[in-house]
Amino acid sequence: MHSVRPQGRRRFRAVALAAVATAVSLLVGVAGPAAPAQAAEITDGLALWYKLDATSGTVAVDASGNGRNGTVNGAAGWSGSGEGLTFNGSDTYIKVPDNIMSGMNSITVSMDVKIDSTQATPYFLYGFGNTSNGAGNGYLFTTGDTYRTAIASGSFSTEQNTRTSAALPRSVWKHVTYTQTGTTGVLYQDGVEVARNTSVTVTPGSIGSGITTANYIGKSLYSADKLFKGRMRDFRVYNRALAPGEVLELSGNTTGISAATHPALKIGAIIDDANSRITLPVKEGTDLTALAPQFTLVQGASISPASGTPRDFTRPVTYEVTGSDGAKRTWTVEALIMKSPVLPGLTADPNIVRFGDTYYMYPTTDGFAGWSGTQFKAYSSKDLVHWTDHGVILDLGPDISWADIRAWAPAATAKNGKYYFYYSADTHIGVAVSDSPTGPFKDPLGKPLIARGAYTGQMIDPAVFTDDDGQSYLYWGQGRAYVVPLNDDMISFDASKVTNITPSGYNEGPFVIKRKGTYYFMWSENDTRDENYRVAYATGSSPTGPWTKRGVILEKNLSLGIKGPGHHSVVQVPGTDDWYIVYHRFAIPGGDGTHRETTIDRMEFDADGLIKKVVPTLGSIDPVSGGTALPTNTSRSLRSVNFPGRYAVVRSDSLGYLDPVTSSSTTAVKQSATFTVVPGLADGSCYSFRDASGRYLRHKDSRIRFDASNGTTLFNKDATYCARPGSATGSVSLESYNYPGRYLRHYFYELRIDPFQDNATFRADSSFTAVGPWA
Repeated sequence: MHSVRPQGRRRFRAVALAAVATAVSLLVGVAGPAAPAQAAEITDGLALWYKLDATSGTVAVDASGNGRNGTVNGAAGWSGSGEGLTFNGSDTYIKVPDNIMSGMNSITVSMDVKIDSTQATPYFLYGFGNTSNGAGNGYLFTTGDTYRTAIASGSFSTEQNTRTSAALPRSVWKHVTYTQTGTTGVLYQDGVEVARNTSVTVTPGSIGSGITTANYIGKSLYSADKLFKGRMRDFRVYNRALAPGEVLELSGNTTGISAATHPALKIGAIIDDANSRITLPVKEGTDLTALAPQFTLVQGASISPASGTPRDFTRPVTYEVTGSDGAKRTWTVEALIMKSPVLPGLTADPNIVRFGDTYYMYPTTDGFAGWSGTQFKAYSSKDLVHWTDHGVILDLGPDISWADIRAWAPAATAKNGKYYFYYSADTHIGVAVSDSPTGPFKDPLGKPLIARGAYTGQMIDPAVFTDDDGQSYLYWGQGRAYVVPLNDDMISFDASKVTNITPSGYNEGPFVIKRKGTYYFMWSENDTRDENYRVAYATGSSPTGPWTKRGVILEKNLSLGIKGPGHHSVVQVPGTDDWYIVYHRFAIPGGDGTHRETTIDRMEFDADGLIKKVVPTLGSIDPVSGGTALPTNTSRSLRSVNFPGRYAVVRSDSLGYLDPVTSSSTTAVKQSATFTVVPGLADGSCYSFRDASGRYLRHKDSRIRFDASNGTTLFNKDATYCARPGSATGSVSLESYNYPGRYLRHYFYELRIDPFQDNATFRADSSFTAVGPWA
């Protein structure tokens, strides 16, 4: 769910962000403007302009004509050669005249900056506002780590951020611009938008009611912060928000594209200036054969084909931009049908599970400061694409007596005719029970299942795995990973059996699956607020290890704006080897560690059983079928018994059970259940089984190997089998986990499902007559 979550964090991490950003891939080390931008003619609204091209002195001359000269303090490293003013990181800064933002409802702050590789943090590139007792008290600033701009009406707790999730590159010139008008703040890098916040409520002119006396370039408004170290030139302030084309022109990026628009866009175009690529994420149903996007260029530049020209975007299309200076650049533009996210709104930490013929998703409800949500919801789908919202299934406030905040990272499973819901609540782990996968869920304990502080690390992020023998295991932990077998009641465990299974790189979000006899233990690495949040995995021979780490299988793709993909779960389509990974990422656009969204992509294995690298997409997946065919109307009534650990036998239509250890038998209690027998092949020779409610047959205590020579094909509860009761077309070998090493061999078999417990019971003998009717 989350990484270390101290109750109080430094101000750079304290605020839940409402930013909405256009994602961009900007490579560290890619050179920005090599010389000051030639944009002096953009003078409309210019309030202050420090070219910083002097050769000596202590005055930063205002070239705007408004007489707002600045005072250079400390050692002034003037170059006079287009390299700007050098700030030494010790005592160099510029004091800007008081009240610089007075009367401004809109603003643009722009500069060329080259951050020194040894810059200490935290630091401001500039800060305009006021201070109180060495701390900010209403201000506007931009910093490069992470690259963001914040405006505040008071202390750091009032900051409203327009931010990226990455640091501004160092040791190269980068053009930095922030514009704000109305409720919208936009942050640019090299003339291209990289972040947007549409919920800004503080105007520059309202700070200090227009009175600001702590206005600095190269110095923070917090006395404990570091001074800027590096170079700066062409620093400008406008009393209006420049248009995207003006920002691009100001940056000197003459062949850049600052925006691409089309009515069919689902989110803003993703512009990768460093690689000259644009992605157009369009809505489902869009005709890609004749898209006509519009492009925003620098004044005087042109593009070929022209903006608005219809083109076939079923494949990537190239455009050539010619700058006003004659420079040329080829851009590649690709249109993608964007079907993600798969759940509405902001959600995270999705747990997916299949009950019967339906998939269910249980996520964290996201978008709250400090991950402070209180409610869990459930969603269901037949095809992994179309999801139904079942509303709130557990609310910490009214439903839980011991916690009422921080509802995170749930997991669900079914057993004993009940549904069990494990969840994080205020850094405890709780369990709730329901008769339905969509709740409502009730607390059976009146206390946490695992209390905060019970073990090292945070008691969060539960996950459940049930092995073939019916034993269920609970996994959990942030900072440390733990596993314990659950008792049969599913709401308790033997604490002496808790095992620390923390692998290298582990942070949180454990999840386990089993495939072809191999166990896969997966987890999330790094901080959920970090765009480098990702999924890694290990393999083992048991649900508790030992584990062999295999590597990372899911990580960011900045070219598509995909950041922080992680805290996942995995589901298999029954009767197939098709697997899907469900995970959260930063919401696109503008997401961060508390504004995330849920999506699904395909997960595949190689010939050696290792997980292939997952390709994160915007398009997600196509609808999947249910695996084994849906029930038909060919119902059969089968009599059966349920003796856990023993296997019922039938002789001449009588019912009994056989103890494999003592070989004694006795009369069994007759039961009945109704099945749907589903023909698998055209000739009807193969069958699979479901009960009347559409659930598949299961068995928690045994596995079946079936082929004509007792081979090694694992029984799958959803598969079809070509040996039918009453015929001898194959043989079945039954391995009992309750009686290890002993086997019952038979040629005819009958399957029974308990419609309440959703478990199947097998009864078999080498010479019994199948109980019908089968005709």
